[in-house]
Amino acid sequence: MQKETAAMRLSRLAALIFILLALAAGLYDLSPAFDGEAPRLHGLGEIWFALSPGSLNLLQAVTQRYLWPPLWDPGMTWLLVQPALAVFALPAAFFALISAMKR
Repeated sequence: MQKETAAMRLSRLAALIFILLALAAGLYDLSPAFDGEAPRLHGLGEIWFALSPGSLNLLQAVTQRYLWPPLWDPGMTWLLVQPALAVFALPAAFFALISAMKR
């Protein structure tokens, strides 16, 4: 039997966090259906702005002023318009596969 390393535990924790975020995003995408409307995919930036617009604006300002402006546009702007479900589900699958691998 293989001894569990700290890296494996960390990858399992990351997978769990991303799975929970993907589930939350999926439920948010389904929430219009509870009101009789059609469900739709919400972009990551749309959800982030609804939850904390100040932190999104702060991240943009810090990235553009102190880090590297192209990191925000086109980098982060592309990520923020992607469906939040996909943004969280892909790393969840990645970390779950890593944590399941045996060396």
